[in-house]
Amino acid sequence: MGGLRRGFRESWDGREDQMRRHWPVWVLALALYGFMALFLLTQVRIPSPMHLLVFAMAAAVLAVTSLRIEWGLLALAIILPFARPGITVGNPKVFHISGFNFALIGVMFAYVLRYVADARFASFGPIVRRTRLDGNIFVFSFLVLLSCLWSFNLNTARHITMGTAVFLKEHVLYLVWFYMLVTLLRKPKDLRQFAIYFAAAGLLASLFGMATRLMGGAAAITAGTMVQNLEEGAGGRMEGGWLGLGHPNMFAALLLMTMPIWFFAVSHLKHGIRRLVAEVAVINGFLGILFTYSRSAWVGSVLGVVLVGLADRKSLKRIFLFGTIFAIVAQTVVLFTVDMNLVEVIVRRIQELETTTFSSRPYIYAATIEVIKAHPLFGVGLGAFRAHAPATAMGWVPSHSHNVYLAYAAEAGIPAAFFFTILVIRLLVMSVRNLRVTGRVPGYGFIALGSCGALLGLVTQTMAVQVFHQRILGFGFYALAAIVVALDRMIREGQFEELASVEHGASSRGSPWIES
Repeated sequence: MGGLRRGFRESWDGREDQMRRHWPVWVLALALYGFMALFLLTQVRIPSPMHLLVFAMAAAVLAVTSLRIEWGLLALAIILPFARPGITVGNPKVFHISGFNFALIGVMFAYVLRYVADARFASFGPIVRRTRLDGNIFVFSFLVLLSCLWSFNLNTARHITMGTAVFLKEHVLYLVWFYMLVTLLRKPKDLRQFAIYFAAAGLLASLFGMATRLMGGAAAITAGTMVQNLEEGAGGRMEGGWLGLGHPNMFAALLLMTMPIWFFAVSHLKHGIRRLVAEVAVINGFLGILFTYSRSAWVGSVLGVVLVGLADRKSLKRIFLFGTIFAIVAQTVVLFTVDMNLVEVIVRRIQELETTTFSSRPYIYAATIEVIKAHPLFGVGLGAFRAHAPATAMGWVPSHSHNVYLAYAAEAGIPAAFFFTILVIRLLVMSVRNLRVTGRVPGYGFIALGSCGALLGLVTQTMAVQVFHQRILGFGFYALAAIVVALDRMIREGQFEELASVEHGASSRGSPWIES
């Protein structure tokens, strides 16, 4: 808290950050949020507590941004898992605007106006920083745009075209989010702080999820229904607190993006109560992944953490120690929530692959291939898969393809899926290169270790889950991508060499969290 208070005081005292010097920015932003509030209250006759909470989050982000633009990014990282609810407009009312959309647009306007109004702020760098992935990203985005325009002609039902427009809106905001991050994360300390806040968001989400899981698990044991259905354990797989994401696989994807970063960050934390709290938080986070019962997330988390740990002997030792402690804790929690052994829970979940034919994935993939064959170039439009998918051999129509790459091929066309796949491969290669260069840098190595582990885990899960079916997860993916890209740029600029020569042994002064 001392570092936060010190940063607040410096931002308030610094002339370049005083609100009164840039009043047009904040007047316009407040007017924008005031309009949003009016719009919200008129669209929702009796606003629910969740609606009010989402708007309060967006307003809080604006308040932080008014003090310092970079703090707006940190606030966005924290609220990302909790800001999916919002309002739905249009006729029919299917055009969704989430709380995160509200907050991101407000920060974007504040940043642009600040850049125009403040010459000193503009001198820090260009308004949009170029990256090594620009060509790939813009070709992919252009193909997605063409696909959406094609979809507007292909689909005549208004609710389908409005749904495609929502996905298009999200992809535009993905670009805004990504480029704001890679532009404003200028120094290693900025990147370190954002990575910590991004990981903390996952920890908070896991804490919320585990609380609902444990209460539901106790109820299941009391009702005596646990033996009948494994998936009812820890609150039920299909019901309970998934933060509005709608499915435990989506909740698992959110944790996969963040937990590896915090896992490797713990070894860089100062000893004492902070280290202890962080260790407990890591265990809780991986318990959250366990109780999603997402098999692809289980495999992804193990692969991501263990493979990255092979690059660092110290981390590998910690992985073995953590695995032992986690097994003991997980066994205790599982006995309480599902009245079973941990091994039995995992074995039963794997055995379900035989009885459910890999959760019907072959049937879903076969239907997806038929959609791709019918519309190979531009697809059927983002979010329009269900409207064009044929019924499976089991007689039901899948809602999505359960695979990110097949989903883009079916909805945006094979070319778009190809360039997205290349984008993911380049990010993986970049993250491995970052790991080799900075993986052992004291106080900063966890960024390379965690982002690489998170990408490996997430890519594994995307082979069996269409995580972008819940659009808010796209912001998590592009935040992870921005961390990898910003770290790569700082390495190429030699900033870590400067850090070693200028701040050797003193990097802990840059953050109240991390020591060197």
